[in-house]
Amino acid sequence: MAYQAKKKKTFAEDLELVDEHGSVVHTLHVSLDADDMVAKLNRKYTELTKSLAEVSEIQRNAENNEKMNEAFEKLGSAVTNLFEAVFGKEDTELIISFYERRYIEMTKEITPFITQCVIPRCIEIKKENQKNILSSYNRKQRRTLFRR
Repeated sequence: MAYQAKKKKTFAEDLELVDEHGSVVHTLHVSLDADDMVAKLNRKYTELTKSLAEVSEIQRNAENNEKMNEAFEKLGSAVTNLFEAVFGKEDTELIISFYERRYIEMTKEITPFITQCVIPRCIEIKKENQKNILSSYNRKQRRTLFRR
């Protein structure tokens, strides 16, 4: 009898971009690969949080507009990087064009999908994968295998 290695089903979430009239303009399919995506999302989300803290600090100590512009550019870059980690480059461009480069509105609408839907689901999938791996590990069988 041959050993069979099975491929597990892929997990996905959909994001619908709805115009001001309530009709769905685009539906984006987000593939949730927990192994790769969790680490990538954590890095990008941390980068976004740091950028947001820097912008807040610069706003409090607003010395000149040049520093404010630099801070907002850095924040916009962090948001774009986070979106690319989740949606990919093409879908991120689609989102940006859908919101007509209104980054604040885009961030308010899309970031909750990432923080409340994608990240928790990826963590759940990762935990389930770890549980399945650990359940297949039989300690008694390993002991007898390596006993001399």
